[in-house]
Amino acid sequence: MNTTNRKEEIHIAAAKLFGEKGFAASSVRDIAHAVGLGAASLYNHMGSKDELLTTICFGCANEFLEGMKQIELEHTDPVEKIKELIRLQIRIALHDESSLTVFNDEWRHLQEPFLTSFLELRRQYETSYLRIIKEGIEKSKLRNTEAYLIYQLILSSLRWLHMPTVKKTKLAEQELTEQISSILIKGIVI
Repeated sequence: MNTTNRKEEIHIAAAKLFGEKGFAASSVRDIAHAVGLGAASLYNHMGSKDELLTTICFGCANEFLEGMKQIELEHTDPVEKIKELIRLQIRIALHDESSLTVFNDEWRHLQEPFLTSFLELRRQYETSYLRIIKEGIEKSKLRNTEAYLIYQLILSSLRWLHMPTVKKTKLAEQELTEQISSILIKGIVI
């Protein structure tokens, strides 16, 4: 197997294990077993368990930030931007659920200086999101409500998507996205 493919396989297995068992409870031996390697052989493809966590968290954070940049460039209407941000989160949750679980829950295990850098990326995303919401309020397109409240309600409403319970819905991704977006947007637009 090609080294790049093996590294990707290791990252996917680590994300799945960290998501299911938690970072602290997942051992290097668990990761090695998941990809069919011995623990010692695993180190030929990775630096450490901490490095895997860092790669997963920053990969997901960068995916969100890149999505945010694209949305801000392509759309002028704040309501459309919010709809697109909802779509972005649903897409990431459905296509990379293990990484999103790690991004949401296991980032606390990041070591410095990565923890501080990661928190800064999250702050950048939040600041951009809040700016969009405030613009919508100022333009009388969104309810005159605390912007942070709207932000948290949207994120909280989408938090379950990366969990196994999402498999219980029979909706295809596009229909799921349309229904969730419609419900959320109707609650915040005037």
